[in-house]
Formats: sequence, structure tokens, C-alpha cells
Amino acid sequence: MVLAAGTFEKTSLDWQAQQIFQQVSEWFESVLGQVNRNLGSPELPTIPEWIGRSLFWLIVVAAIGWVGWQLFYLLRPYWQRWQADLATQSVVIPEQPQKTAAVWLQQARSAHRQGDDPLACRLLYLATLQRLNERGLIGQESSRTDGEYLNLLSTLKLPAPYQVLIQTHEQLCFDRLAASAETYDRCWQAYQEIERS
Repeated sequence: MVLAAGTFEKTSLDWQAQQIFQQVSEWFESVLGQVNRNLGSPELPTIPEWIGRSLFWLIVVAAIGWVGWQLFYLLRPYWQRWQADLATQSVVIPEQPQKTAAVWLQQARSAHRQGDDPLACRLLYLATLQRLNERGLIGQESSRTDGEYLNLLSTLKLPAPYQVLIQTHEQLCFDRLAASAETYDRCWQAYQEIERS
């Protein structure tokens, strides 16, 4: 089969490794041949090619591993210093103190006066959750859903106003209910019943 000029591969990693192996083998043979001639001993048997290749790759891998290990020890102090600098530069956000139900309630009134009824309803909802927490009825957990609060309320047999506020919050967030002044008034009345109970 005749190949067109320029269509064959000129070099490859495998071919280069073969050439290096062959050169190392020839060098070993010349050294061993010289030793044999000097000692006058019979010629030593030749090493099978697969053993030579295996030894060659074992030496290459060991050399790469040794260089990697040396680089690791050389660069480790720089890496540790960089990690320490990064840790000291990170912003630490101080933990916010938990607001009381009265604070949430005050913010809800302020939002209603400014005409932001959706926010006012949400703040009444947060005041309700805080009130449940303050009374030791249901502890606040950031991962708890409205549905979980409703289930807990039903097991505690708490009055309907709690349910009104939580269901309204759920509708505002997930059903895209448009909060109006009427919605706020309903939530406000429910919260007032909670305060009286």
C-alpha cells in the first residue's frame, strides 16, 4: 500500500518512548558488553522487551511522583498562607438579634401607613410566628413551611386567626394573591384576636 506524501504521522508519544527505550537498551548493552569483555565472562542473557518497557515506565512514574512530592512540600507554605489570608479577608456578618413580635407589629403598621399592604401582611405574618415562638407554642425554624405551621396549629387546636394569617401569607407568596387594604384589614383583625387570646 502506498501512502500519499504528507498523510502519515511523523512522530507520536509512543514512537518517542520506543526510541528512548531503544537508546537506553543499546546503552545498557554496550556497557554490559564492555564489562563482559573486561571480565572475560560469558555474555549475559538479554532482558525481554516487556520487562524493559515496564521498568522504563516505572522509573518515569516514580520520577514524576518524586517531582510532584517535592513541589508539594515547596508550595505548601504558600498555599497555607493564601488560605489564612483568604480566611481573614472573609466578611463576618454579625448575627442579627431576633425581633420581638412588637417590633414586627410596629413595622407592619408603618408599612400599611405607607401604602405597602403586601409588606404589611408579611410583617403581620412574621409577628404571628414570633408570637408563637415567644409563647413557647411553636418554635421558629427557618426551614419550616407554611404547611408545616398549619399542621402544627391543627395539632395544638389553636384559634383560627393564626390560620388566617398563615394561609394569607401562603396565598400572597405562592398563589400570587394581590394584597389590598381589605386583605391587610383581615390580617390585622386576625392578629388582634391573637393578642387578645
